[in-house]
Amino acid sequence: MRAPTALERLGRRLRWRRVGAGELPTIAERLASWESPAGGAARHMFALSTIESFGAEPLRIAADDDRWAVAVVFPGRLLIPCGDADAIAAAPAATKRWRLLVGDEVAGDAALSRAGTDPDLIVHDQRFLTVDPDRVPDEAELPDPGLRRAQREDLDRLAELAVRLHVDDRFGPHPGQAGLRGYRQRIEANLNQGLVWCVGPIGAPVMKLERSVSSGRYGVQLAGIVVDGLARGEGLGRSAVAAAVRGALVEGGRSRAISLHVRADNVAALRAYDAAGFVDREPWRLAVRS
Repeated sequence: MRAPTALERLGRRLRWRRVGAGELPTIAERLASWESPAGGAARHMFALSTIESFGAEPLRIAADDDRWAVAVVFPGRLLIPCGDADAIAAAPAATKRWRLLVGDEVAGDAALSRAGTDPDLIVHDQRFLTVDPDRVPDEAELPDPGLRRAQREDLDRLAELAVRLHVDDRFGPHPGQAGLRGYRQRIEANLNQGLVWCVGPIGAPVMKLERSVSSGRYGVQLAGIVVDGLARGEGLGRSAVAAAVRGALVEGGRSRAISLHVRADNVAALRAYDAAGFVDREPWRLAVRS
């Protein structure tokens, strides 16, 4: 019996279904070993850390004998597609209720092919970077600028910095007071988990970074990195990111995976991350509904 052609496989429509708890070890192993330029565990660290923290509830799977894909779904907020692009493209949308889509370029574009026309959709070309520990500068080469854990007194200013990043990264126009409150609430939740760092006086930080992933097993992903306009051009971003990388390596060891993704045309940021020890691994996709 002959194997189905690629066109025939695409013609067989798949369906997303919920995942059972007994499937989690197989899914995690498959994601962690996925062949990719960045390495499966690094590329899929958000999905893997979601499994670690939330179990099966946020996961959806679409698979047949030839194709396999998983999606992390937080309705109304986030969609992370992973796996075979042809499985993602052959299935209906894993969810129509998402504000932010993030993933590798191939899986991300396959998911976007199911999104339909949306005038509020903004799609970004990004790059996915991971740390090479041999390239991380030491304290003497790139000193810590005073990176510290954020405190509650910093919240208002951190929310303002997040709105600035929203505009600078072309997520849409200024989100207004409602958007500012939303960013403040999200940062407060992360701050309560110890996932927000900043530089500057208490109550008036001039730089912010967060961890969107902080897993002892799968690694760290840095996100939300922004420097106030008046403090730019002085190397603050690269020195703070280098300090954050060194801290994460001290916590988890030299082999700890550390990643981030950044807009592909943000040349200044790419140079800063390169100086902090990151290596550009592969294209990445980010889409936002403004």
